Amino acid sequence: MSHRFLDAFPREIRDQIYTYILTSSSSPSNAVTLSPWTFEVTRSLSLLRTCKQIQRECKEIIWRHNGLYLRCPTEIFTRFSSLMEVDGLRLRRIRHMDIVLELLDKDDLEWILSGLKALVQLTHVGSGSLESITLLAIHERPRGVNEFLEEMHLMCSGDWVDGRLFAAMPDNDIETTLVFKSSWPHFSNWGKQRWLREMLLNRSDTTALLKEIHTIFGGELLIDGSLLFKDGEQVAKTSKLNPRDGEIKIVPSRVPLAARSW
Repeated sequence: MSHRFLDAFPREIRDQIYTYILTSSSSPSNAVTLSPWTFEVTRSLSLLRTCKQIQRECKEIIWRHNGLYLRCPTEIFTRFSSLMEVDGLRLRRIRHMDIVLELLDKDDLEWILSGLKALVQLTHVGSGSLESITLLAIHERPRGVNEFLEEMHLMCSGDWVDGRLFAAMPDNDIETTLVFKSSWPHFSNWGKQRWLREMLLNRSDTTALLKEIHTIFGGELLIDGSLLFKDGEQVAKTSKLNPRDGEIKIVPSRVPLAARSW
């Protein structure tokens, strides 16, 4: 071709080409389902390895066909907002919140941040006692009996929130800690999940998004135990966030947002 693919075709035409390639012949209504998992599906996903822009555009097609959305307001924001209204007294006793995501890449961080905005008031003196929010991605799942039971609970009792399975984990008698888990739709069996997460990983830099999280909550933001932001200042040059098996810990400022000097 005399012109690059991305220059020769507008986005609307590119989307039609992606859909045609990613759609399995056994899928109904020309839907990109990735299921049943076949050699044809595996081969078509090699398109995501072409370049970063094509990978991002193909991933948007896959998300749209499988019901994963990031719109405003998101369902996760509505879910956390309703928690504040229905279970506000209990939430005001919560000191720590853990949320497990498929990946800590830009896409999933944007999604969960949209929901966390509803919880900011829990970090303010007089409104709540939330001392930390931890976001986790676990590369190997399930990792043991407890992990397996949590996965089964998510599959059996989880609700669909923005196209993802989302559920609070069973009470483990830790009254001050609230644990949530989320997962993408089960595109494939256990043996393909790790490979598929790698294919769908958004490799865009997340530093700006992490800064936005810190701006909202203040205090400190740590990556795998290392301090990245503190009181509005970036204290490390890079985030070094592992999106496959990492941890983001938010230690909010207890000063009301309106009173912050920065």
